[in-house]
Amino acid sequence: MEPTQWTLTETFQFPAEYGKAVSAQEVKVTAGYTEHKTEDAVRLSGIYHVAANVAFDGEAQEAALDSDAILIDDVDVQDKSGYFEYAVPLLVDLPTSADGQLKANVIDATATATDDGALTVMWTVEAKLTEVEAVAKKDPAADELSETTTAAVTADLDSSSVNHIETLNNYAEDHEMLAFINDLEDDVTVTSFRLNDVFVE
Repeated sequence: MEPTQWTLTETFQFPAEYGKAVSAQEVKVTAGYTEHKTEDAVRLSGIYHVAANVAFDGEAQEAALDSDAILIDDVDVQDKSGYFEYAVPLLVDLPTSADGQLKANVIDATATATDDGALTVMWTVEAKLTEVEAVAKKDPAADELSETTTAAVTADLDSSSVNHIETLNNYAEDHEMLAFINDLEDDVTVTSFRLNDVFVE
């Protein structure tokens, strides 16, 4: 699916006591949604969260409501500067696709003051597929080969150790003195001395 874009516009009005909105110092719009796939489309449903800092002229005016505008009663105003948030419903159907995951982001948002003191916010959304990372598959044949090789090495080591021990035991049986010495504790040493002029080791 090729990236798809669409643009939305909303106009906001504010209580007359704050005066006219003259500019938007900052505006931010973010999309929050859930994805639901159907046979014909992928439906995104949620909200666009609009947050903006607005400058007012501070001159109280008569209330003149525009039927197409959204009245914002809850505005945090200090020294002719106000902040407000609003949630605009999000509902869009996009072409279905089996490859990748769909992701929608607001790529541009602007706000301008109108002549009657309202604020018009416009934003553009782009939806596109995100790439799915390929997951490396294990090769069963390689695992089997590794296990076989490990088993063979272990068998060789075991047979080598057994042969070495058997050789030592046979040698010790043939040499009684060596067997005796082999059984001594580590703190016992063998020394040479003379006994009745007979050399004994």
